[in-house]
Amino acid sequence: MPKISVIVPIYNVEKYLGACLDSIIAQTFSDIEIICVNDGSTDCSADILADYAQKEHRIKIINQENKGLSGARNSGIKIATGEYICFVDSDDRLPSFSLKTLLQIAEASRSPVVMSEKVACQPILMSGSVHWKVHKKVMPDFVQNRHIFSSAWNKIYRTDLIRNHPFIEGIYFEDWPFLTSLMGQINQFATTDTPCYIYRNDNSSITRSSFNLKKVDSYLTGMRFVYESFQTKPDLIWAQKRMAVAAKMLINKVYHSHDKSLYQYTTDRLNQLFRQKILLKRHIPLKALIRYWLMKK
Repeated sequence: MPKISVIVPIYNVEKYLGACLDSIIAQTFSDIEIICVNDGSTDCSADILADYAQKEHRIKIINQENKGLSGARNSGIKIATGEYICFVDSDDRLPSFSLKTLLQIAEASRSPVVMSEKVACQPILMSGSVHWKVHKKVMPDFVQNRHIFSSAWNKIYRTDLIRNHPFIEGIYFEDWPFLTSLMGQINQFATTDTPCYIYRNDNSSITRSSFNLKKVDSYLTGMRFVYESFQTKPDLIWAQKRMAVAAKMLINKVYHSHDKSLYQYTTDRLNQLFRQKILLKRHIPLKALIRYWLMKK
C-alpha cells in the first residue's frame, strides 16, 4: 500500500499535463500512487496519460464521462489506497519537496490535515528549515487565518477522513464547502509557511470568467451544505462566519455583473437564508451589504 495517493483530475489540459505529471513523478518522496482521472477529455490528454503510464508504473488511469472537477476527485478518492491523499490540479505542479514535507509534518504533528499557507508561481527549491504549527482551535483558526487557501490542493489529508466525505458534484466553487465541512470533523490541523504548490495563474479560470445563474446557485448550495454540516455543533457560529465570506464574494460578483435579473434572483435567495438564520447579516462586511441593498432596489 502506498503512503500517499496523489489524485489528478484531468479535462482538456494537453498543454500542461506533461509538466504536472513530471513534477509528481520527480517528488523526493516516492512511495506514492498517481491516480489520473480523465474526465471526458476531448483533446490529446488521454494519449498523453497512456504514454506516461507505459513508463511509470505508479500511474493509475480512470477514464470516465465528464462529471466535472468534483466528480473526478470523488472517483479518485474511491480507488485511493494510500494512507494520505493529496489533490493536484492538472494544469499546476508540485515543488519536488512537497509530498515529503507535508507527510513529515502530518506524522510529526499527528494531524489528519496539513495545509501550506503559501503557493509559488514558478518552480522553487527548498530553502532553510521547515516551520510548522499545530492548531487545536480548529474552526476559529481556520476561519481567521487569511493565509489558508480555500482550495483542495496545497494540502494533505488522511484518507480515512475523506473517504466518506465527497465533494459536492454538479456545482462550481466546490472546494470551500468541502474544506469547511471537513474542519468540523477534526480536532486539530497543522500549517506550514513552506510553499508546497505551484499554481498556474490562468485568466481562463472559472473563478475569473463571467458570472451566471449556475454560479450563484453553486455558492448558495455550498452555504446550505456548510450550515447543515454544523447545524448541531458548537462551532456553528464560525461556520456561519466562513459562509459570510462566501456570501460577500457572491454579492460582489453579482453586483459587478450588472445583470438585473441576476440581482433579483440572488437577493431573493439570500433573503431566504437571512430569514431562516442560516446566514447572518452581522457577519457580512458593510460594503457588501450596501451592494446587496442596492441590488434589491
